[in-house]
Amino acid sequence: MLAGICAFCGNQTHFTARTAFVIKVVPDSYPQYQYEIEVSATCDACQRFNSALGLTRRANRSLNEGSILEGAMAVKEGELMTISSWSPSPMLPVDVSFVPEAVAAYLIEAHNALSVGAHRAVLLLVRSLIEATARQSHISDGSLVQKINAMFEAGHLRKGTKDMAHALRILGNDMAHGEIEVAPNQEDAEDALTIARFVLDDVYVADARRADMMARRSSE
Repeated sequence: MLAGICAFCGNQTHFTARTAFVIKVVPDSYPQYQYEIEVSATCDACQRFNSALGLTRRANRSLNEGSILEGAMAVKEGELMTISSWSPSPMLPVDVSFVPEAVAAYLIEAHNALSVGAHRAVLLLVRSLIEATARQSHISDGSLVQKINAMFEAGHLRKGTKDMAHALRILGNDMAHGEIEVAPNQEDAEDALTIARFVLDDVYVADARRADMMARRSSE
């Protein structure tokens, strides 16, 4: 099924193929021919165009490289293809409830950077997020490590979160000082976003969400 996350509305949804461009035949796929194709499809939720790149099913049929499939043929090939990537890359929605707007902007941009594989940008943005969180907590003096320690000593961070934040600080320092041979990967970037979530939950979200829930319950 032609399904994925729309880059524009963020919904996990089905897509309707409109055209399919046949890029090339997969070598040695005779007689069950398989092709690399790019399908232009509209999101069933918002009707915006997204493109899916991938491989067709193996079947006894011949398609011309460079040709454009339309109508029922495009739909059939799109529905049965194996998708390798989407374009534009989906920008996943981010929950920033209870987080100040100025700080939330860093988290949103970091998630967007992860969506396009910009791993260095993720680390730098999360590092900046921690700096901004410290400033919001009226901690502005000293290095990043001193700010993390000060947030812990002031009761804003739990010890486990402090230790995680220091792990990010080490990675972020490499990026900030132009260590071009240090190439962060997907796991590094995802870990950085996990650390960011812990920091924000400790400083802003946990107490605010608890207070919100108690206020709603007390009015029942």
